[in-house]
Amino acid sequence: MKKDEIARQYSKALFEIGEEQDILMELYKEINELWAVINKNDKLKEALLHQRVLVEEKKAVFKTVFSDKLTNQLFQFMMLLIEKRRIYFIENIINEFEKLVYKKENIMIAEVITAVDMKPEMKENLQEKLEEYVGTKIEMHNKRDPEIIGGIIIKIGDYLIDGSIKSKLESLEEKIKKIPLHEIGV
Repeated sequence: MKKDEIARQYSKALFEIGEEQDILMELYKEINELWAVINKNDKLKEALLHQRVLVEEKKAVFKTVFSDKLTNQLFQFMMLLIEKRRIYFIENIINEFEKLVYKKENIMIAEVITAVDMKPEMKENLQEKLEEYVGTKIEMHNKRDPEIIGGIIIKIGDYLIDGSIKSKLESLEEKIKKIPLHEIGV
C-alpha cells in the first residue's frame, strides 16, 4: 500500500471521529501540538519512529509520555498507529487530516513572504484584509526571505500577488533590455 493511500485512510478515520464526536478542531489542534512535541525531541522521535524499536517498546514510551496529556480519542488513535506500524506515516497523516479539516471548515492557507519579520498587528491586519478579500477564513504562514529586498509576496491557492521590490526590479530590467539601443543614442 502506498504512503499517500495509507495517510488518506487514517486521516479520514480520525476526521470521522472528530466529526461524529463534534471535536474536529480540538483534534486538529491537539494532533499538531503532539507532532510539534515529538518533532522537537530527537530521542522521543527516534523511539517512536525508528523501525528497529519494537512495537511494545513504542507503546510503552508513548504511554509514559502522553497517557495523561491527550484526549482519549487521540491517544487511542496514536496507539493504533503504533500497533499497526503506521506511526511512520504520522506526518503524512497529519497533512491529509489538515486538508480534510480545512475543506470542511472552509479555511484557506495564505503563504506570506516578507523581507523582514512582520509585527503582530501587521499580521492581524493583513489576515483580516485577506479574509475579507477571499471571503473565507485564512490561516497565514509567514516566512522571511531577505532576497525579496522589500514588499510582500502572497500565495493563496493558485493565486500569487507579488509586490516585492525584487520582482519590480526584475521587471524593470526586462523592460530596459527590450529598448532598442538606437533609441537611447547608443
